Amino acid sequence: MTIVKQLITSADGTKIYAESAGDRSKPAIIFSHGLAGTVLAWDSQFTDPDLLRDFHLVRYDLRGHGRSDKPFDEKAYESIKFAEDFKAVCDAFGVEKPFFAGWSLGGCVVVDIVAAYGPASLSGVLYIGGGVLSLTKYHPPCATPFIGGVIPLLNSTDADDVSRAAELFVDSCTAPGKLLPYPQRLQWLGAFVSQPRTVRCLSITRLQPFEIWEQKARKLPVLIVQGTADQHCVYENMIRFTKEIYEEVEVRMLEDVGHSPAVESPTKTNRYIREWTNKVAARQA
Repeated sequence: MTIVKQLITSADGTKIYAESAGDRSKPAIIFSHGLAGTVLAWDSQFTDPDLLRDFHLVRYDLRGHGRSDKPFDEKAYESIKFAEDFKAVCDAFGVEKPFFAGWSLGGCVVVDIVAAYGPASLSGVLYIGGGVLSLTKYHPPCATPFIGGVIPLLNSTDADDVSRAAELFVDSCTAPGKLLPYPQRLQWLGAFVSQPRTVRCLSITRLQPFEIWEQKARKLPVLIVQGTADQHCVYENMIRFTKEIYEEVEVRMLEDVGHSPAVESPTKTNRYIREWTNKVAARQA
């Protein structure tokens, strides 16, 4: 597998790290990771031969994350900036009207895209694990009491709190009692602690124009891949809200899988992604 790597300049000058793999002549799927994560969260998708055969796969580090720039200015985290990052990535890889796959926090970027460019800019939406529908409106009623208790530690200025928060956050991204393999756990912890506290706070407290998204996104087809042992998301609420917003929602549940289906159950997750995206793409062709 050949991965093309680029450091892309967004409209405001922020550098966005992105990668591309697969068949550029096929429908594109853009993958967006969760809070304090990186593109590496999608390794099991970018090494799947069936996905590489059927699609043009693109993934990028959200601003404030990974190898992308981490500006400290609050204005750098306005909704339009995230939409412009998406467009810059699309332009860099020659992508038009991709499917957008978001994990956790990455799911809320759909709000930014639709508000800025309209629903015609996407072919469909995939919420792969605890999708945050909108930070401004839907995240609070979809957050578990556990993650609600961790958030104050995420915002703490105390170094000991941050260390504890990193472990609590990363270890709860999988089903209870099923920790990531140690090298991968260290990788995720490293991504967390390398993100400045200010940037992490700005990433989860930014405002989004959810009213525009609610009004315009209804016709977008949606796939939800969700674990039943998610420690971050009250998935019953998330699924209910999703069905209230979108007309066409397909749900695939994974038993005993936590917040990270793409990592915890990649074989089934990749099959659901492939089958649904091929079906929708064929219908739209």
